[in-house]
Amino acid sequence: MAGLWEKFFERYVSSHVGSIPLDYSPENVERSFRDLVEAGVDVVPAPQLRDFTSMYLEPLVEAGVLSRVHGAYAVSGDLDEVRRVAPSIPEFKLVAKLAKEQRVKWLRAPVTGALTLASRVYVGDPSKGIRSTALVKREMVVECLSQYVANIVRNAVEHGFNVVVIDEPMLSNIVGRRVLLYGYSEEEILEIYSRELKPARGLLRGTHVCGRVSERLASLLAESEELEFLNHEFHDTPQNLDLPWRSVLEEGDKFLSPGVFSSRRAEVESIEEIVSHAKRVIRIVGEERVNIFSGDCGLGGLRKIEEGYAISLGKLRNLVKALELINREIE
Repeated sequence: MAGLWEKFFERYVSSHVGSIPLDYSPENVERSFRDLVEAGVDVVPAPQLRDFTSMYLEPLVEAGVLSRVHGAYAVSGDLDEVRRVAPSIPEFKLVAKLAKEQRVKWLRAPVTGALTLASRVYVGDPSKGIRSTALVKREMVVECLSQYVANIVRNAVEHGFNVVVIDEPMLSNIVGRRVLLYGYSEEEILEIYSRELKPARGLLRGTHVCGRVSERLASLLAESEELEFLNHEFHDTPQNLDLPWRSVLEEGDKFLSPGVFSSRRAEVESIEEIVSHAKRVIRIVGEERVNIFSGDCGLGGLRKIEEGYAISLGKLRNLVKALELINREIE
């Protein structure tokens, strides 16, 4: 095998998108990180036990730029000040210390992107829905909020994270097959990624976009000079595998990080099922263009299930075992 991912890895590796079905506390962050390491996950994320948007918007509340409103946020200060806020994320600090103790080689920072953060910040009447959010303030998102995300990325890099992933679920809604919503251009979306990931240049950088992915979106992400890999779901959304991934990835010199088990199903997939899904992606996309296998998305949605945490660890353990089998076959 010879591909872009060989600059970083010697074999197929496992990872996790980030969210964990445990209540937030420093003790549970430590517990879940240790459990991920014990499960054998190769690229270990900072566990997200807080909501993946609020954990990054709360520093803006503390800075007086935002206020909390009905489970979301509203502007209460000068939005231009957003770019000047340099947050310190407590999970990053705690996990960095644990990673040194556990001798973790690959540490993943899941950072929520500017577009998704903007969709939770109201600049108008909340009753009007998403069109009253900061998402419609293109200039503010492209120039200010993306710089704030860059400040978060810098905080992760300073703590030793060497894999940085921009989580941007909103992007699958913005970029369709034919149109881009809310007035964004492809150039602006690439500019957002460029600004966000600039502090992590020289490290391994990717983006996670869950849900249905259009060919236009895949091709656009592959154009970004700031990304090495694209992380999408393929278990619960098998239609994503219908895209011409080989040509898209070769043209952009990227590799695909596939989700190969369900993040919604409250049962542990068998090792055989995960092997089957992983091999199908490898066969269709090409072994040189696939690595960093994970679930479709984070596992925070299993929080409502009594055994949600145990199920989550079971899924990840079986992912690790599945990749061990595949790696053994290709040695």
